[in-house]
Amino acid sequence: MAFVVKMKVIRDTIHGDISLDGFTLRLVDTPEFQRLRRITQLGPVFLAYPSARHTRFEHSLGTFYLAKRITEHNPEIEEGAVYAALLHDLGHYPFSHTLEALYPRHEENTKWFIRHGEISDIIRERYSVGEFIKLLKHPLVSGDIDADRMDYLVRDAYYTGVAYGLVDLDRLVRNLHYDAERLIIGEKGIMAAQNLLLARSMMYPTVYQHHVSKIASAMLITAVELEGIPSDEIRTMDEVDLIARLRASERVEVRELVRAVDDRRLYKRVLYTDKDPGEKAVEELKRELEAEFDHLALVDYPPKPKFEEKNAFVETENGLKRLSEVSPLVRSLVELKDTHWRWGVYARADMVERVEKFLRAGFIP
Repeated sequence: MAFVVKMKVIRDTIHGDISLDGFTLRLVDTPEFQRLRRITQLGPVFLAYPSARHTRFEHSLGTFYLAKRITEHNPEIEEGAVYAALLHDLGHYPFSHTLEALYPRHEENTKWFIRHGEISDIIRERYSVGEFIKLLKHPLVSGDIDADRMDYLVRDAYYTGVAYGLVDLDRLVRNLHYDAERLIIGEKGIMAAQNLLLARSMMYPTVYQHHVSKIASAMLITAVELEGIPSDEIRTMDEVDLIARLRASERVEVRELVRAVDDRRLYKRVLYTDKDPGEKAVEELKRELEAEFDHLALVDYPPKPKFEEKNAFVETENGLKRLSEVSPLVRSLVELKDTHWRWGVYARADMVERVEKFLRAGFIP
């Protein structure tokens, strides 16, 4: 008689034991989900923090775990939202958010996998594709305070070794209430929610926008753009596939860029400033630099942080209030959110002086 596995326990660094029922295990064992083992959670951040090699695979399991715990306190939340939490990052490209500068956001790619991947057959056993895709926007998965950011902030802090991920997840989970529209923070959970936003604000400049990672990302983006990999090909690649493709490129400049990233011979900062000249001016500068220096000088102009957590609703004696309304600390963090934002121009080491001269001659940030 065949032995049927009904439950499996995975040991996670952050949450301890994570139990997977038979349906969850079948989702996890699909090629689409297993690909996430080879997608680093923080992209090139490991070039600055060597231990930041954790992956979208373990983050997805952690998000599933937290979503499941939140539903234990809110049994009215539909079970499908927990599976949506498990699969919410299915569509990430190699090096996670890095290549979203060139391709549609990973959320669109996730929908493609759910419609067309092997995992679709398993999902259809319980849900229609349209129904499941709607669950990806459930507040449990994609809200102002959700299982996704609760996991990644604590996990990213742990694996980078920074001391900013001290969030009382147990208290926050116990004090989240679902009102059929959103997750609301109970008064006893306000302090834990504040700590979550404080961790986010600290992680932003020290980890997520670390200049080493930003430079490496700009180099990878340029290499992929020069290689001209179509979106229907990149969407199914993992990082092993992509790096192998770039190393074997017929274009010398692509091979040079990826080899420089491999060997950590990264471009240098020529300009790195918080003075914002506006997107139009930066785009013009980018065109001029490309015309003069080709791939040897790169522009990095990231979006400014949003800090959606400030919009989370909190239960108070006077009814529902935004977290930013009841917490002076959160208001201060929101006011300071652009303080650490920077944009930059990077150049290969032997080109720095020439690019500096070019900028002085025709561009004042």
